[in-house]
Amino acid sequence: MPLLNDLGLSLVDIALLVVILIGLPMEALLTLKSSRAKLASGEPGVRVKQYTETILWLWMVAIPILVVWAVSGRDWAMLGFQIPMSTHVAFGWGLAALVAGFFMYQNFMVARSDSAKAQLKQVMTDNKIISDFMPQADEERVLFNLVSVTAGITEEIIFRGYLIWVFSLFAPIWLAGLISLIVFTFLHLYQGAKQLPTVFAMGALLTLIFILSGSIWPAIVVHVLVDMINNSMVWKARTSVTA
Repeated sequence: MPLLNDLGLSLVDIALLVVILIGLPMEALLTLKSSRAKLASGEPGVRVKQYTETILWLWMVAIPILVVWAVSGRDWAMLGFQIPMSTHVAFGWGLAALVAGFFMYQNFMVARSDSAKAQLKQVMTDNKIISDFMPQADEERVLFNLVSVTAGITEEIIFRGYLIWVFSLFAPIWLAGLISLIVFTFLHLYQGAKQLPTVFAMGALLTLIFILSGSIWPAIVVHVLVDMINNSMVWKARTSVTA
């Protein structure tokens, strides 16, 4: 197997896969309890540190993928950096618009409805793990938006672009997408087991958008938008004066 390869897997790809498929899950499992305990402790700066580490980790994986792609001379379209034109592509972009519109509508409803804020507050009360992870101060809220942008870009490169490309070398595209989705969902275990079905569903939509559109761009836009809207809705609910 060559060190670099413009079409198939290379030794560098194997190293990247070891990091993504073994290293990241191991790190997630080993630090799960301590991370949750720190977030629950309410120590000053704990969420800022967590968000900063998340940003750094994601770019430390995504940037090598982009470097390998460039140095190998691979077609960027294979990673999804293209905007093809066809009927099924339109379905992909249409689905992206529907998902984005749904979350924008939710944000609008939370912004104008005290009962919606109260319901979201209750959801946060019932799920302490995700509540502890979400911002509780204005500085954290601003930094979380940067996490949202980072996750939207890097996770789409890693899980939709790169892993689907890798697995599609050996399996049909739908199976490649499913395997990538399972890895994506598992690495969100820090949000708690209750949240994993939601993560899986959102990841499935992003995977479908990517496969239908043949482009990483709509998945990135939707991912960033959804994360930022969730941050906005939680913040509105957390800072509301409703019971």
